[in-house]
Amino acid sequence: MKNIGDNIEMNLEKGIKYFSKLSSSKKEKLITLLKEVQSIQASDLKTKEKVLEIKKIMWSKQSPSSKLFIGAFLGAITGLFVFGTGGIGIAALGTGVGIWGWLATAAGGAFVSSLIQNYEKKDKNAQ
Repeated sequence: MKNIGDNIEMNLEKGIKYFSKLSSSKKEKLITLLKEVQSIQASDLKTKEKVLEIKKIMWSKQSPSSKLFIGAFLGAITGLFVFGTGGIGIAALGTGVGIWGWLATAAGGAFVSSLIQNYEKKDKNAQ
């Protein structure tokens, strides 16, 4: 039986791999949003307030075209962590509703931090 830590690490690697395949402009947009999410995660807001702020940043304030891109990303990430696959249609099953709450938790924080650190490390190495 696999260790839970191994599963989390494996899913983080899959998430990073998914992220690395995005175009430069989509990576930049997502990194900007994730840094805003990270700021909220580190704030003194209550969890419910964090959830609302994260949803506002990642969804409510976005254009329809950005929502398609962000929705696909969130669906894929939800699929990785709920089912261990990168299924983009997962959010349609109802699990996408809880993604805002997950992003407000320590697990979501670790995931966001890992994506940002890996992106910045690869970006620095490319220069």
